[in-house]
Formats: sequence, structure tokens, C-alpha cells
Amino acid sequence: MACQIIWSQESERTFDEIVSFVLSEWSEVAVTSFVTAVDKKLKVLQVFPRLGRRSLRHPNLYKTNVHKRVTLVYQLKPRKRQIILITFWNNWKKGEGVNY
Repeated sequence: MACQIIWSQESERTFDEIVSFVLSEWSEVAVTSFVTAVDKKLKVLQVFPRLGRRSLRHPNLYKTNVHKRVTLVYQLKPRKRQIILITFWNNWKKGEGVNY
């Protein structure tokens, strides 16, 4: 049985920010490629929810690349069969990266 995907407000906001960034820097084709990559990754995660790298600090948090420059942080609730999308991190940003 596949896990249910739940988008948090933060994940919706950061996803939209990345789509806007990609559109401003590249094209609609690049946006379509990104959205397709996210959709494919979410379908895989529904079946294999522990696919991502597990956080050492928070055992139910995972991160995985959804596109070559975008990381998804998500929470797994195995008993409820739910995946809560926490945030999408744009790896183009300067800084230390996503700290989970």
C-alpha cells in the first residue's frame, strides 16, 4: 500500500519559489522538466518512503534530491502511511545548504 503525500505550507511555498526562479532564469520547458521530476520522485517515495537519506538528529526526517539542484526534506509517518513534505531546498542558493 502506497503512502499518502501531504504538502505542508512551507513545501508549497518553497516549491512555488523554485518554479518562479526556474522560469525567470530559463524557460517553461525547464519548469516542465522540474515539475515532472518532482512528480516522478513523489511517486517513487510513495512506494519506497525510506529512499532518502535519514537525518541523524531527527529519525523520521529524510532528504532526497528531486532534481539535480533541488533537495526535498520530508517526514515519514510509517504507522499512518504518510509522507509530509517539509521543504524544497534550492541548491543554487549560497550558504550551507539544508540543515535537517
